[in-house]
Parts: sequence; structure tokens; C-alpha cells
Amino acid sequence: MPKKNGYDWSDISSPPVLDSHSSVKHEIMCDYLRRYIAVFTKNPNVDRVRINIIDGFAGGGRYRSPVGSEILPGSPVRLMRAMKTAEAEINACGRIKPFTLDANYYFVEIDRGAVEQLRFSLAEFGLSSEKNVHVFHDNFLAVLPKICIDIKSRSRKPRNIFILDQYGYKDVPPCVLRNLFWLFPSGTEVILTFSTDSLINYISTKPNFVRTLEKLNLEGLLKHPDLQDSIEIKQSRLLIEQLLYEEIQSQCGASFYTPFFIVSRKSNRAYWLIHLSSHPTARNEMLLTHWKNQNAFEHHGTNGLNMMLGYDPTFEAIADQQTFDFYFDDDADHRVLNALVEDIPEFLAASEIFTVQELVFKTCNRSPATLDQYKHALFRLQQTKVLKVLTANGKMRRSANSISLEDHLLVTNQLFLLF
Repeated sequence: MPKKNGYDWSDISSPPVLDSHSSVKHEIMCDYLRRYIAVFTKNPNVDRVRINIIDGFAGGGRYRSPVGSEILPGSPVRLMRAMKTAEAEINACGRIKPFTLDANYYFVEIDRGAVEQLRFSLAEFGLSSEKNVHVFHDNFLAVLPKICIDIKSRSRKPRNIFILDQYGYKDVPPCVLRNLFWLFPSGTEVILTFSTDSLINYISTKPNFVRTLEKLNLEGLLKHPDLQDSIEIKQSRLLIEQLLYEEIQSQCGASFYTPFFIVSRKSNRAYWLIHLSSHPTARNEMLLTHWKNQNAFEHHGTNGLNMMLGYDPTFEAIADQQTFDFYFDDDADHRVLNALVEDIPEFLAASEIFTVQELVFKTCNRSPATLDQYKHALFRLQQTKVLKVLTANGKMRRSANSISLEDHLLVTNQLFLLF
């Protein structure tokens, strides 16, 4: 990224210091990629997976450690290493046929100094000879059509993961995301950084700002009646975040949407790391990645069916974590399960829900709950006779792990006695 966007890539002998929130993003992305490949190779007969990784704001590919002078790899190198690790782990499982990961990488960066560092980084870490690596010195939106054409030429139904680590909020309009899901409806996922603070801190009805929102199709934020006289007061901030969440979700074209809230210690600004996908398994694996990386998370909501997620590096100490309503600690699973048991009956009482899939699909975008947590909550509700979870043959499920998305939910009279 150029200096104005937080990192100075002008001196190849002295790359910028890695910010903690960037390190967290890299960790989440890499862990998710390994999970992604593991899911696609559960069937031992799968001996090849083709995938495209598009890093739209790749940066210079190398950083200095915050402590000492060690050179640390940036997202391009880390992503490639993660995929090679995933391939090696699968082949280490004693498969009859060797597994091959056929990955193509597209790294895009507009800053010339960053591109020079990126090329140097690929050589530095022994990756410059890879024929499947494409580096573009260009604006992401300008080069995106060319990348999409190349992707389509390689496969009729490609699998793509777009990593769009924009610095602010203007570089990736929601219409671009919608177009990606239209072009590649079955196999595309997006991991998007969105600087909520960059937008909220300067939100106003001034013409220049309104025009910016209009370009992003987010001008509806200013039309909410509760914001007309309270744009700058702190109490409106949570409402703006909620409205922004709803606007982006409705416009991006993805069925499943997981926001992960990060606060940068360096800039003290909050970011969403948003995962967008068209498949519930992808959403579940991303949430499992969050649960695995048990740092402190900040959100404005509850543990159950109405929340957003977050990470703040200033609250890594256990004693400080009580500051937030929700965080992925050792007690989080217990709290989420209890909240689901409380929230699901209320939701079912107000909705026409007939299957487990309908319940999960209609609520998961606002919940930190994984699919297993939904299943355990439903089974507990069945044990307390609030509802029944039935197979296609009308038999009650005997365990939480046996519950399927296709199972039917039969609400009992006990549910209505709760209200």
C-alpha cells in the first residue's frame, strides 16, 4: 500500500513495520485457506483442486517485525505458503493417489514501490520462479476485467477467493462484489476489509460526502430518521454500524455474510473483515477459524441471533476481555449455546420455519454460532420438549450430532407457553 494508506514501501532495504491488525488478518486468511482445501478433499477420491487466489491490494509482500529486525512475509507469500502447507498435509494422510493443488495467484498493487518490494519478496522467499503467479502494477478495479477473463478461460466453473484488503472503504463498491457473484455464482468467496471508522468518523450531509456514498450506493445511511439530528453524537454510532451492515449485506449479492471486527492498535481505527460466500459450509468454516483464533473480539449485540464480531489487539489480556459483550474465550461456547436456546424459540414463534436449514439460513448472518452449536441448541430444546427435530421418516433425532439440515422442526405447545 502507498504511504498515504498507512505503509511506506519506498525503501526496499527497510520495509514497513507490520501492524498487529494486519498480522491478525493474515493469520485468519491463511487458516481459512487451509480449512477450505481440507473441506474439498474430505472425499479421498478427489486428487486435484483448482483454485484462483486474487489478492487485490497485495502491498509490498514483506514487513519488519515490530520487535527486532526480522523480515516477515506479507499476504502474497503467506497465502502461497498456506496453500502449499495444505497440499502437503493432505498428501501426508496416506492417500492412495497423490493430491495436487492447482492454484493460480493474482497479486494486484497500484503503488510502484510496493510492486518492486513484492517482486523482491517473491524472490527473497523462493517463489519468483512459480509460473502460476501473476503480478499486476495497476488499480484493482481497472485490472479486474482482465483477471476475470483469464479465470473464465481456465475453467467453466472456477473456484475463486478474492482477498480485498482495501485501506479505507471506497475502493471496492458493493456493485463490484455483486458482479463477481453474478459472474461466478457457485464458486466465489470474498474476504473484504472495510474501514468502518473511516466512514463513520467523517459521515455528514455535506455534498462531497453524499456523492461518495452515492458512488457506493450507501446514501441510504443518511436517510434513517434517527440520524437526522444526531450524526455526530456517540449514541448514533452503533445505529450507523447496524445500518451499514444491512446495506452492504443487501447489496453484495452473497447469501452468507460474516463480519469480523478488528481494531488497529496503530491507527485506533476499526475495520470489518467481511467474509462473503454463496455456500453455508464456507460461512461455517470461516466462523470456525474465528473460534480457533481465540483473541479478544468486540461487537455490538448479543451472543445469540443478533450480533456482529470483532478483534481488538489492546484487549488480549484475559482481565480486559470482560469489557466486551462477546469474545471467543473458553466460556464463549457455553454462552452462545445458552443464548441460542433462549433465542431460537422466540424466533420460531414469530416465523414460519419448518426445517433446520431454514432456521440456520435465516439467522446465521447475525450469529456467532457454528452449525454444531445450532444442532446442540436444537437438541437441548427437544430434550426440554419445546420442539421436536424429526427425520424425513418422522423419527426424532437421538443425538445433536445426527441432526441434518434437511430435518424438520415441529413446534410443540410448550413453545407457546413460553410467551
